[in-house]
This record gives sequence, C-alpha cells and structure tokens, in this order.
Amino acid sequence: MENKYQYKFIEGDFSSEEAKTVLMTLINNKINFHNLNSFSDYVKNNGSSEKAKKRIAELTITRDAILELMEKAEKEGKKLSIKSDISIELI
Repeated sequence: MENKYQYKFIEGDFSSEEAKTVLMTLINNKINFHNLNSFSDYVKNNGSSEKAKKRIAELTITRDAILELMEKAEKEGKKLSIKSDISIELI
C-alpha cells in the first residue's frame, strides 16, 4: 500500500502583489496555527510549547525574507515564478 503522496500546491507566474498575497496568506496562517497551539498548551499545561515558539520564530524570519524579495521584485518590475509541492506520508 502506498504511504507517500505528492501534490502540486502552487505553480504559476505572479505579479509581486499576487505573490505577496498568496505567500503571506500561507505563512501568516501557519504562524496563527502555531500561536493557537502554543496558547492551547499554555492553557492546558501552564506553559507554552517550545516547539511552537521555535517554529513561529522560523516562519517569521522566512516571512521577512519573502517580503524583502517581494519589494525587490516590485521595484525592478519583475514577475515571480513560484512552484511548490506538498509531500504527505502516512506514518
């Protein structure tokens, strides 16, 4: 039985504004997901998850780097080609 799956997630050419909307929506939703998990851990266990805090910090750094790239693309009048796959494995 197959336990690994691969899906095309994002594929296309985008203006800097379109790319910013797509990518910031994804990253901000992931940050919110980890914030909710961290808050839930805090309520349940009187302490937030260190794993969630670490992931939030990583995603924040990624978000800032992507925003810089979007600004550069906009200043230079460039479009962005974005390709992203998602891999899922049943474990």
